[in-house]
Amino acid sequence: MNLRREGYLLIAILFIVFVSGCTAPPQSIVETPAITPEPVQPAPPPVETPGVVIDPSVVVPATPYPTGPLKPEPEQVPSSVTSPQETVGYKTVYSETIEPRFSETAMIVEVTKAPLIITAKITPSTVTRTIVGTSQYGSKDEFSVVVTRPSENAWFECTVRDAGTGEIIVQDGYSRGYTQNTNMAITVRRAGVYHITFGGNFVKAEVKMQLPETAILTEPIN
Repeated sequence: MNLRREGYLLIAILFIVFVSGCTAPPQSIVETPAITPEPVQPAPPPVETPGVVIDPSVVVPATPYPTGPLKPEPEQVPSSVTSPQETVGYKTVYSETIEPRFSETAMIVEVTKAPLIITAKITPSTVTRTIVGTSQYGSKDEFSVVVTRPSENAWFECTVRDAGTGEIIVQDGYSRGYTQNTNMAITVRRAGVYHITFGGNFVKAEVKMQLPETAILTEPIN
């Protein structure tokens, strides 16, 4: 009886050893997340801009003034022309379409024969939104209305300073304290050397500066 029990015990031990030798420990698996490369955006096509006119005998590029001086008192503001249309008897000394993005364009302009006429046709960026609602009448149908309006962030400003003293002679513009009129026009009626700055954001402005061809005007300004 003891021999039979010892035989069973020996068989059990051999079976355990056999099973342990044939079973390998599981291998650890490390998952590597797949990396998807970001799509390469194609370069935007070049934007064609209208021809720029700069008379170097009158207009010289300059550095914008830092923000500081206050706006002039109302009595210091010269009268403005009422229309940005080109006036007969005047020559264009500067013409450019600018699209400022929190930036400024500045230049020195020498006016030997007044007046200097500065005009800007301003096109603000627009914002479009869709308003969805339910009619309060009849069958209470749902409706949607597309509304497009000028961006609240759109603004433009022209500042004319005395180039020698830095005194502000006149300022005008669109929005941000000025009117919503998109046709800006300024007339400087005194000869002198002026520092002129154009600045803004989210607008396109077709800017033009004109001086008389002769000392005698051939057509009234106002």
